[in-house]
This record gives sequence, structure tokens and C-alpha cells, in this order.
Amino acid sequence: MKINRKLLVCFWASMVFCFFRGEAKTFIIGVEDVSYYPIYDFSSTRGHQPSFTKELLSTFFDTHKYSYRFIALPIKRFNQWYIDEGIDFKFPDNVRWQQETDKGLDITFSDPVLTLMSGVYMLKSRLPMQRDEVKSLGTILGFQPTLWLDKVNAKEVTLQEESSPLSIVKHLLHGNIDATNIDGNVIRHNLASLKRSGELVLNKAIHHETYAYHFSTIKYPGVIAQFNVFLKTHAALVRALKQKYQITEAITLSDSSSNQTEG
Repeated sequence: MKINRKLLVCFWASMVFCFFRGEAKTFIIGVEDVSYYPIYDFSSTRGHQPSFTKELLSTFFDTHKYSYRFIALPIKRFNQWYIDEGIDFKFPDNVRWQQETDKGLDITFSDPVLTLMSGVYMLKSRLPMQRDEVKSLGTILGFQPTLWLDKVNAKEVTLQEESSPLSIVKHLLHGNIDATNIDGNVIRHNLASLKRSGELVLNKAIHHETYAYHFSTIKYPGVIAQFNVFLKTHAALVRALKQKYQITEAITLSDSSSNQTEG
């Protein structure tokens, strides 16, 4: 007997809905303790500021009348959150960010929420620069510079880790570092705040690729199924939020975005 997959998802979602009404469950959403605006801004020093992520996830949970709260957690322990922090969901997430300690976990990932570009940004005046010429890379403390691990491990590239994107952008503008792997949307926002728009650009001569942000869970795959439906039925809202927060997505280079990396 062939089972209709859509009916199965709807049945599971309705069961989740009924269960959590009775239990009055408050979902805990683990997010990164950093101001990465406009994508997200959950810095513990600034409080939870409006952002694309906060508005999108809040709208989803409010639509389903779920109780929820965001908890900002240290990025350095990103791969331990499900094990140590007792969270129900994580954002952002990607299967390629997993390490050996959590590869055995049964994590359910949502459909892609955002498709972004993994690459290196640097002063426009320093182009063209080849990969072997990059000697220092600015990144957020705890971020995994996946595309540069070979150079970092070989001690050919020095990591300059900072707690805020603004610090990294300032280091680049002053010539203290060669490049950064933080997101282009975040860079553009910080450049605009300094009235230096357009001075940092993606170096297309160095390998770059698309990757995706996903919503994930171990405990509640039924809610992820609901979220996937929400992304489709509220596609206009998602587009409006991207416009509101001036987020430009990358051109998708591959259909299997969950197999891509963060730079």
C-alpha cells in the first residue's frame, strides 16, 4: 500500500500540535551569541535585537501558537549545544559543520532558509590577490573557516578571531589583516555604518561556493516538517523579510546546499 507522503507529514504535524497544546511546552531555540546583523543579532551584551532570523522564527512559532524562547550560546561550543545545553532547536545549522562528537546524533535539518556565499572578502584596492598571498584571515571567534583549514593547520595563514564583525571590518579597512570569511551581507551592513560602502568586496579569484542556513532539531522532527511547509506557504513573507533586512542571497551553485560549507 502506497502512503501519501503529504498526508503523513500533515498527520505528524497535527499530532505535534495536539501534544504541545496539552503539555504547554516552551521550546528552547539555541542561537549564536554574536551580533551578526542583518541575519541575526543575539549578542548577550546587546540583548536580542530585531533581525531576519528573529522575525522569521518568531512568526513561525507565533503562527502555530507555540511557546518559545531564544537562548544565546557560545559559538566555541556550537557542536556541543545539543549534548550539553538541552536545547530543542538550533539556528543556523548545516550538516557540514558537524564534528566527530556530534556526527552520531540524529539531527533533522529543515529545507534551506538562506543560501549564502562562502568566500573571502578584502579591500577592493588589494585585488587581484591569489590564495597563496593571503597570510591573515579575520573571522568570528568560534567560526569554522572550512575553506581555509588546510592553510591554517599548515601555519600558512594566521587567524585573527574577533567577537564582532565590526572589529573585523575595521581591521580590514586599516590593512591589519588580508581578508575575512564573514558573510557579505554582514560586511555591507557594517561598511554602511562606517560610511565606507563598497570598499570591501568578494575576491572571485579565490575559490568560493554557496552554502545554506538550516533550522535543526533532534527531538521534534514534526515541528521541522511544519517549518518546511511554513517556508513554502509563507514564501512572500520570507521574500519581504529579506528585502526588509537587505539580505542578498548567493546564486545557488548546487542543488544539494546542505552538503556545502561555510567559509
